[in-house]
Amino acid sequence: MEHARLNVTLRPGPGTLARLAATLNNHHVLDLAYTISSPASATAVVRVPRSDAPRAQHKLSRLIDVIDVLLDPASASTPEGPGLPTTQHSATGAARP
Repeated sequence: MEHARLNVTLRPGPGTLARLAATLNNHHVLDLAYTISSPASATAVVRVPRSDAPRAQHKLSRLIDVIDVLLDPASASTPEGPGLPTTQHSATGAARP
């Protein structure tokens, strides 16, 4: 499955992660990483199927906390995912970030 990686720059606050998750609820999210680098800046990396990328990008850009949403053009050609470390879940054997 071809995927796309969206790099989202946000202002963190109460409920930011919940709004991000709710916005992506109708999309098949393959990976999601959320990092707060300072009290005024956060970054989310979202990997979705290529077909969902334009709609997800548009929906994310409308969130009040979002500063910028960039589609990573190289992500469609790299099958390994968004560059996040993955671990193996011991009970199910499923990989997770």
